[in-house]
Amino acid sequence: MSTDKHRYGRIAASIAVLTTTVAGIALAPSDDAAAGVLPFTTTATAPASKPDGDSTPPQVPNFANIVSRYGPAVVHIDAVAGRGSASLGSGFIVSSDGFILTNHHVIKGAEQVSVKLTDGRTFDARVVRTDPATDVAVLKVNARGLPVVRIGDPADSRTGEWVVAIGSPYGLDNTVTSGIISNKARTMSEDNPVKFIQTDVPVNPGNSGGPLFNLKGEVIGINSMIYSRTGGFQGLSFAIPIDVAMRIKDRAPREAQSVSPTPSSHGRLGIAIRPVTDDLADDLALPSTRGALVVQVAAGSPAQAAGLMAGDVVVAFNDRAIASPDVLARYVAAQAPGAPCKLVVYRDGEVVTVRTRLS
Repeated sequence: MSTDKHRYGRIAASIAVLTTTVAGIALAPSDDAAAGVLPFTTTATAPASKPDGDSTPPQVPNFANIVSRYGPAVVHIDAVAGRGSASLGSGFIVSSDGFILTNHHVIKGAEQVSVKLTDGRTFDARVVRTDPATDVAVLKVNARGLPVVRIGDPADSRTGEWVVAIGSPYGLDNTVTSGIISNKARTMSEDNPVKFIQTDVPVNPGNSGGPLFNLKGEVIGINSMIYSRTGGFQGLSFAIPIDVAMRIKDRAPREAQSVSPTPSSHGRLGIAIRPVTDDLADDLALPSTRGALVVQVAAGSPAQAAGLMAGDVVVAFNDRAIASPDVLARYVAAQAPGAPCKLVVYRDGEVVTVRTRLS
């Protein structure tokens, strides 16, 4: 446990968000990044041989159709803060009436935000919802009939599958890069409910907020961070799963009339949880290792008010099955403070249902 904690600590210390900072109209790489245009290629080669047990014949992935169909829905974002400073990032259109997803850190502190489409059109954008905890922001432009991406399900992806990113690294609009999924659920900090999609897709400052596509042309993530000691790409990229971002987008005001962004906050249950091991399942007479074991209940928390106790195993939240602690943490974090919730727990060989409101 301590080894993993220290390892993630070292990674977190070298994490760089992918926003290109500019002053006035002069484009410059981030402070630690090497200057100049970096050579990228989107050509991928097939594996030399087919792995044993894999019935799928090896193929060279072709991203041209994805780029031609969904590239127009990827936008370049300019976020201007005070004293002429600005940052450049990426985003993508998720509804034809102008809702756009990007990263919170792209538009953080901005007094004016504009988005540019591949056809040259530029729109002023309003920040209608922002969530610093997950690093997701929702923008709105006044337009109709815009091109949109197709949303996929990250749960359907597999480690080793090809993915492709489109964005504006160092301000170079609609740059396409590709790679594979390195890990489906990478934890970057102990208090962050987001499980990042780790890839080896080349992304750099300016790629922040851009989409990560699977080979079906579906967006499964938002490119957000890289592990880097130089400020540039070093083979480790991290994307926010798209389902996390869409839950935040769905809570944005439909008409988006307000100029001030609506801050987002997360529900809290007030428990510490751990996986259910085989030994614990035997000791607690559980039918399986599915669920989240409660190891601590915070004083004055909604969990304490509901009567949850250490040793309980949460197996359902709001009628959705809980396979692991990660799933429960994600479901709770998706709720707003004050939201009612129902939990089903195993306790001393019995099934108990409790209800409470999140704080």
